[in-house]
This record gives sequence, C-alpha cells and structure tokens, in this order.
Amino acid sequence: MLIVAAVVSTGSKSAWGLTRIRDIARPLGERNNKLIGQGLVVGLKGTGDGGDSLVTMKMLQVCLQKLGSPAEVSELKNAKNAAIVVVTADLGRNGIRNGDKIDVQVSSLYNAKSLEGGMLIVTHLRSMSYADDRVYAVAQGPITIPNAQTPTVGVVPGGADVEENYLHRYVNVDARTGRASFTLVLDDEQANFQTAKTIAMIINEEITAPGGRLSAENLAAEMAQEPTAYVIDPKNIEVLIPPKLADNPALFIARVLNMQVDLPDPEAAVVINEKTGTIAITGNVQIAPSIVHVNGLMIRIVEPAPQPQPGAPLVQESQWTTFDTTGSKGVDIQTLIDALDRLNVPTKEKISALYELQTLGALRARIISR
Repeated sequence: MLIVAAVVSTGSKSAWGLTRIRDIARPLGERNNKLIGQGLVVGLKGTGDGGDSLVTMKMLQVCLQKLGSPAEVSELKNAKNAAIVVVTADLGRNGIRNGDKIDVQVSSLYNAKSLEGGMLIVTHLRSMSYADDRVYAVAQGPITIPNAQTPTVGVVPGGADVEENYLHRYVNVDARTGRASFTLVLDDEQANFQTAKTIAMIINEEITAPGGRLSAENLAAEMAQEPTAYVIDPKNIEVLIPPKLADNPALFIARVLNMQVDLPDPEAAVVINEKTGTIAITGNVQIAPSIVHVNGLMIRIVEPAPQPQPGAPLVQESQWTTFDTTGSKGVDIQTLIDALDRLNVPTKEKISALYELQTLGALRARIISR
C-alpha cells in the first residue's frame, strides 16, 4: 500500500511557501481548441474499408475526379487500399498562427483493419463550431501507428499546415462603463472561496499600492478605493485593467499572473483509491474521540486505557494501541495510520476503518473516492 501524506497543522503556512498565481490559475480564454475534418487514407496493403463501403468508394471517386480521372464507383469496388477517416487536431492553450505546423490524429470510420503504412491525402480541417466554415488547417502526410494494439488509430506528426489565425480573447470591455477586465479561473483543485479571497487581496494590495504592498498607515485609505480584483465565485476572480493599460493589457496580465500568494491551508480531505491501495491525506485531518476495532484489533483514540477490573483483565499489549492525548480533543489522521501500520493492518481494513469513522462523524474531513 502507498500512503501519500501532506498533513499541515494550523499555523504552518511557511512549510508551503509562496505560489505564483500562474501555477494555480489561468486567464479566461486560455484553453485548448480542436479542429476536425473527414479525410481519405490511401496506400494501405489490403487493410482498407473494401468495396462494401460505398461511402468510401464515393469519396475516392470524388478525389480521382478532382485529379482528372473520370472513375466510376463500380470501377472502385475492389479497392482495398483506401479508408475513410476522421481527422482531428489540438490547437493548444495559446492558439495558432498562419504558417504553424500541428500534429493530427487519424481514426478509421468504417471497416479498415489497419491504417499502418497509409498516407493521409489533403484534408481540410475546420472549427468544431458548425457556424464557422473557415478552413483553419490543411492536413496531409504518412501515418504513424503509436499503439500496435489499435492499428486503426494513427497520427501524422506536424501533418497540418495552419492557414488561418486562431487567437484567444482574454480581455472583456463593459459596454456600459467602458472598463476593461480579465477573469482569473482557478484550477479545480484550488477552487474555493478562501483561496479566491486570498488571491484577490494580494492583487488589490500589489496594484493599489504604488511602491508595493500597502503600508499600515495607508491601509484604511487604500481600502476605501475601488478594488481591482473581485471574487465572483470559488473559481473565478474578475480583475479590472487600469485605464492607462487597457490598450496594451499584456504586461498587466503578465504582472498579475506572476504575483506570489501565500495560500491558505488546503481543505482537510482523504483521497482513497481502493484499486491501487492508495490513501492520500491533505490538510489538517482530525479524528474525534473514538474506538476503532479492526479485524480483532482495537485502537483507542483519546479514551483512557482500560483498567483491570474483577472479571475484566487487561487487553494484551499486542492487541491494542493507545494515544496519549491528555487535554486534546482528538488526534490527527497520520497518528491513526501509523498505528494501523504498526499492527500490520491490511490496506482493505484501513480503508474500511476510515469509511466507518466518516459514517460516525468522527473523521473531520471529506473522503474522496477514486
């Protein structure tokens, strides 16, 4: 079993250090986009769609007619060296420019047994939006099969030439006020109100104070001014762009993304993957006073050790473990995990114990099952 523990006690933020905003968030508009097209692969060694695929034969006929050959579908029924395919391409999170080369993925649509050794002929790639019929890239080239177990799926490295710019829009302009802004989108793992508030406060301090962070004497006056950053929800922070930089916002956006923030303690959570036997702990996970029985073994949390009574002898040392928690309201989960390890408790039993503690309300954290 693998246990990954990232347990942080209250007040130990220095252990985490500072984090760039860029590492946990992105500006809205920065995203992956896809292109798609339907193409024809030729040059296959008898592993194509075959004459039973009328659509493939018609597409091959159109291709030959464009090349000046008046071929009929009936004449192509025995062709087994061609296959109709869907062609897709990822544009990356920063968009593309005319003249760039991008990889394309090629997948068989019909009865082809393998695309190995085939050549993708000229294929137009368009946006996934049906309302946009522009050709953004043209793909062609020999197909490489990355996984021999799936020979009907291949790639053409650098196989598409970009014909149209595909640029992202990062800045919004309010039609009523004329103010320009951009939105920071937190990564899902970091999205919560506490983190969003912390980031907004850092941005407001850095941008409002001309010489850096706010001084104590100017704090009240500066707080009365309009803030630069607003928390919209746990995942989104709107950042106003200073009017002087609205026409050239790149430097301002880069400055915000490069700011460093002292993140709050992570949410107390236990991530369990029963298939791999992994227990990952994050945050200050505490366990309320309780007694855990695991496969005949007993672990006491906070409760005092049992005292010998007439007719009730002491439990043998090899069968129980206690925690010295005098004056405490509970123990952290790592202490429990360590005790279970000392008793050689199997992974399945450890996971069951954690679920039972959660059911009883003694585990002061969320369990996330994978």
